[in-house]
Amino acid sequence: MAARSIRKSVSFDESKGDKALLDAIAAHQSEHAQSFNELCKQALHQYLLSREPTQSVLLFMELQHQVAQLGVRVAALEDETSIASAFSQPESPIAATKDTITETVNDVLPTDHDSSMSDDPVLSRLGPLLDDF
Repeated sequence: MAARSIRKSVSFDESKGDKALLDAIAAHQSEHAQSFNELCKQALHQYLLSREPTQSVLLFMELQHQVAQLGVRVAALEDETSIASAFSQPESPIAATKDTITETVNDVLPTDHDSSMSDDPVLSRLGPLLDDF
């Protein structure tokens, strides 16, 4: 007793997607000796029944993994950048003020500090304070 065959039909319209699919079917059939019926069965079996991921699914999963790794690297670089910028700023306004005072005093005082400090009592008291600061 022969198995009873069930017929299903596929309709294609004039849309771009359907035209592209028909072109792909024609190209596949020109390269492989496979009927439309066999091609449909193979595609449906692979799409609906296959438990193994296809090559494109494996590639997509690999790309997702790489994107996640890049996200982690970018976050780490952003953290390093924010930490580096925090340390590159002056420690405090006091440190910046100290640098400004030191530069101003160095500009005003003569190069020979010892002789001028001994002549001026204010400068002789100010000199050690600036050194301690």
